[in-house]
Amino acid sequence: MRKGLTAAALCTAIALAAATAIVIHSPGHAAAAAPVPPPDTQALRAQYERWRTEFKTWGKWAPAGQESAGTTSLITPEKTAAALRLVKNGIVISLAHAEPQTVAADVNEAGIFHRVTNTITDGGTTDNYSVSYHGQTVAHIDTWCHFFENGLMYNGVPVAGNLNRESGCIKGNVMTWRKGITTRAVLYDIPQLKGVDWIDPNTPITRADLEAWERKAGVKIGPGDIPLLYTGRWKRRAALGPWTGQVAGYYPDTIPWMHDRLPAFIGHDFNIDWNPRPGWEGMRNPIHVAVLNWMGINIVECLDLEELVATARRLNRYEFAITFAPLPVEGGTGSPVNPLVYF
Repeated sequence: MRKGLTAAALCTAIALAAATAIVIHSPGHAAAAAPVPPPDTQALRAQYERWRTEFKTWGKWAPAGQESAGTTSLITPEKTAAALRLVKNGIVISLAHAEPQTVAADVNEAGIFHRVTNTITDGGTTDNYSVSYHGQTVAHIDTWCHFFENGLMYNGVPVAGNLNRESGCIKGNVMTWRKGITTRAVLYDIPQLKGVDWIDPNTPITRADLEAWERKAGVKIGPGDIPLLYTGRWKRRAALGPWTGQVAGYYPDTIPWMHDRLPAFIGHDFNIDWNPRPGWEGMRNPIHVAVLNWMGINIVECLDLEELVATARRLNRYEFAITFAPLPVEGGTGSPVNPLVYF
């Protein structure tokens, strides 16, 4: 920003930035303008409270109170076969970044992937792995036990009697997905849509953004599909270094879009929730709650989409087959994954 910027112009810049929660620093001052809630915040929060009831899919794929696979149930054998017919070039791409082994802004100590090489003999060796994968860096999926409200998990399964430190998660654990996921995925390349290298981390990704990309790319998700939201997280991290606290995630106005489309998973190259959320103080992760607790849509996040994006742009193809599976850990609340896409 030029030093000669007038006070009026500065105020205008701050007001414009507030709509997307971009922080502006005025010359010679360390303090940043506080993010201002987007203008639709109050109305959207009121709608969110109604959606808690209106958008629940409890009882849709299994009787309420019983274990349910949620929208994964929409991945039928026909759906899987149709996804595999998208494979034309035989190109396979991994969506998992290398497991973190050093502390960084977005990798706390618990998130370090500890690899311990055991005794080395003349004939070989073994090693042990240990990681707390929920967080900002490891590609992983969640389960219904990861987020619950008012003592209930997805499909009305009570937390009491279903979750304890000895057995972990009994109903709705990661074994629900032990046969793996093979379905159609669609890339939502928001930096390409906006003509930038990456999205500013403070920027929410709105329903209008997703639908604008669908019009541009000529593809969109349907039931049982997986949207992969690309914000350029890993490209920005490589250029500017790791950070935490700011995520260009899904804005709450995308929740009706998710309910309309009923994807099997919601994908992202960071955490799925926009953060920080001015005007949403006191409410934890509204997207996590909406998908994992109300709608039975699972999450696959912290994906490394850089090679996928480069290939999709080169081939001008934004739909493809995707497959991944969790570690079959009884009682687990999720799992690291290494999703593969096929062009």
